[in-house]
Amino acid sequence: MIETALEWQLKLLRWQLFATLTWDDIEFTSGRSRVRHSTRWIEKWANIFGLTINDISYVTRWERGEVGDRPHCHMLISALPKQHVHLTTCFRLKNSWKHGISQVRLYEPTAGGVSYMLKGKFSYSWAQGANAYELKKFNSVELDALYISPRAERLMAMKRTPVETLILT
Repeated sequence: MIETALEWQLKLLRWQLFATLTWDDIEFTSGRSRVRHSTRWIEKWANIFGLTINDISYVTRWERGEVGDRPHCHMLISALPKQHVHLTTCFRLKNSWKHGISQVRLYEPTAGGVSYMLKGKFSYSWAQGANAYELKKFNSVELDALYISPRAERLMAMKRTPVETLILT
């Protein structure tokens, strides 16, 4: 299977966690408040781990559920201290989410998490149908968006730059 350039770049990073954060349908929040909630959640845990949010690499995929229309996001997270990457951390992160249901798992590279994050408009045109239900249902780009944190962007740029270029400049 051919992968997109973005998929290849995301696979260059060593992701540690895969999270899904869902908002209650009772809680009428705006897209802006959902971004704020998820960012504060990452920021809180960065602080607990002795980091800042700028030290964490993460990618967020925003969408709405096929069943129930619940707004949610999927996140790939990395750059956490190795001693904190275990199941207990997953449970702590999961239980700290206060806006609905969450799942946090250890990232398994063979499970296709990166490909899942890029389904739909982030993949080749012939694969667009994988996310067609969302695009048709909401007819809005904002509800099917991808955010790459500044740290993840920098790491991807470093990894795709040949070592010789880095040494010579």
